[in-house]
Order: sequence, then C-alpha cells, then structure tokens
Amino acid sequence: MRAILDKLHGLPEKATLLCLSPISKHVILAYINVAKELHTPICFVASLNQVDKDGGYTGWTPEAFRNYVLSLAKEYSINTPIILELDHGGPWLKDLHIARNYTYEEALNDFLKSLEAFVRAGFNVIHIDTTIDLESKTRYADVEIAAKRTADLILRSEEIASRYGARLEYEIGSDRWGFKPVEEIEKFISSTLTALKGRGFDVQRIVFGVADVGTEVKPDNKAYPQTIYGFSTLMRKYGLYLKIHSGDYLENPNELPKNFVGGVNIGPMLAHVMYSAVKEALQKLEKSIAQELLQELNQLIADSDKLGKYIRGGIGEVEEYKIGIASRYVWSTSKAQNILSRISKLANINIEEHIVNKLIYVIRRYVVELNLHRIE
Repeated sequence: MRAILDKLHGLPEKATLLCLSPISKHVILAYINVAKELHTPICFVASLNQVDKDGGYTGWTPEAFRNYVLSLAKEYSINTPIILELDHGGPWLKDLHIARNYTYEEALNDFLKSLEAFVRAGFNVIHIDTTIDLESKTRYADVEIAAKRTADLILRSEEIASRYGARLEYEIGSDRWGFKPVEEIEKFISSTLTALKGRGFDVQRIVFGVADVGTEVKPDNKAYPQTIYGFSTLMRKYGLYLKIHSGDYLENPNELPKNFVGGVNIGPMLAHVMYSAVKEALQKLEKSIAQELLQELNQLIADSDKLGKYIRGGIGEVEEYKIGIASRYVWSTSKAQNILSRISKLANINIEEHIVNKLIYVIRRYVVELNLHRIE
C-alpha cells in the first residue's frame, strides 16, 4: 500500500486512492470495469458488517469475497494493483457486538476471530479502530486508551499474520470519534507510534491515519480544503497519509489530491445509486405495477431494521436518499434478487447491467477527479 501511495503522490498532479465499500456484486463489477478502462488501482474496504466469518449482509466471508474479486479481475484481465482492506476493525465495530451487549473482552475476542479470517484470506491492509468504548460514560474511548488499544491490536494482528506468513499494513484512527482538533489527533498518533516503536514494530507499515474532516454521508457533501490540509500536514509529519471517510456525494473530490489526501472511502451512496437505477427502470412499467414493486422493495428495506433512526411517521416520510443508503443491507438477499428479476422480465431490460452502468458513471467521475486516471 505504501508503495502505491508514494507513487500516487509522486505524480506531477498528485492522486488520491479511491476505496469502495463492497456493498454488492454490482459495485465490484463496476469498479473493475472502470479500472480496466482507466488503468487505475483498485481498493475495496470491507467492514465487519459487510463481510465477515458469518457472511455479513453481503453473504461473503473474507475468503469468498477475495475469491470473487480475483476471479472477476482475471476475467477482465486486470493488471493493476488490487488492495483488500478490513475497514473499521475493532471491538464494538460490528452491529452484533452491540446487539448482544458484549463486554470489551467479549467484543475483542470475537473481533480477533474475524481478524484471523481476514488475514488468512489474504487481505492486505487492516484498519484498527479502537475509538468506540461502550463501557465508558461517553461511549467513546479517550485518546490515551484508544492509542494503547490500537498499539496492542496491531501487535496482536502481527501475531496472527506470522502464522500465515502475511505482511500487513495498517490504517489507524477513525471518523467514528466525531470531530477532534488537530492537537488531539496528534496526541493519538504520537502515542500510538511511540508505543509501537518501543515494542520493536516498524511504523512505516502504518500507512493511513483517519480524522473527521467534516464530510458527511448526505447530498451536498463538501470537502473543506483548509481543514483537510491541516490534518494531511499532521499525518505527513508522522509519515502517514490522511484517509478521509464519508466521501459519499462529495461535490469537490478534486480538492483531495490538491491537499495531499492519501485515500477516500465511499460506500452508502453507491446503494443509493443502485436504488435510483431501479426506480428509473420501473418507469418503463405500467404505473400501478411499478408502484407495487417499489412498495415491495421499500418494505424490504424498512424490514431490514436499518431505517429505524430515520423513520418517524412511516417510510413515506423518509428522505429518498436515506432509503437509498439503507438499501445496502438488502441487495444481496434472495427477496431483492427476486424483485430485480421480475423488473427485468416486465420491463424487458437487463436490470443488472443497468445498475452496473449507473455505478460505472459515478465511480468514473471520482476516479477522474481524484487524478487516478493519470497513472502510467
């Protein structure tokens, strides 16, 4: 990873790595199509909710996911780097940990089992996120505790990696903390690196540092150059690249490479793109049939129990983009696949291809504005 980032930032016009959440097979196929067209490196960042030893909401275990990506890459003759990263890896970073009211030790032990599955499957990069602490009054870890737990988990990761002959690189920090000033993030980075150096770890293998720079997963999302530059300057001081999360709907992604951002994560927006593509296809049908199918899809999304924080008076009062981003939890289900199949037949359209094409359009725009298409 570091070698790739060094190359991207050594270009006449710096480039920022695009990291996509694998919310469905459509996203993977779309990214691979764009990578083939524009010769860009590929980076997928899979959360514990998406991909895990239990299959996550996509149904993929880490091994199954890696095999699927590599099989498509081979089919499309992809010869650019493919990076597979575990995103937000740590205790209480999986919904199941919270639903079962795990203690820290219980959440940690379950995470370590997941971590081994990712390392065994051949993931290249591990994001260690220790910012959540459900046993504290604020439900977030303070800086020193987060730093200590981060260093400890990296060394635990190294123990696992040694069993499989793997060489891992790491991302540390999190936007889950919410905004913290540069001084607080510096304290976290410095404490983590000092602890690791003191235990003989090569800190050059920590490539990304995360900070909340004010981006949000909602339309009209903007990057604030002055804020970003402050955090990227901090990261470079410690030999890291800034990683931005919540890059969805970003109106000005071209500001990221200008301000030395190493990578940006995008995910929920892609589910909204899929949802909008389905709604567009429904316009080819008789109105009553289209409404019936859309209602069925919306109900499936509501029943996934991921819209609870948005629903007040029923799904009809929820902003469409929120329904769209919540749809990521259902696209891999048999019920959603059945709905898509029926739309294909009734509208006489290849709905899968239609969805992928819409995703390609969005992903290509990011790749171009992040300067990834300029790589030789």
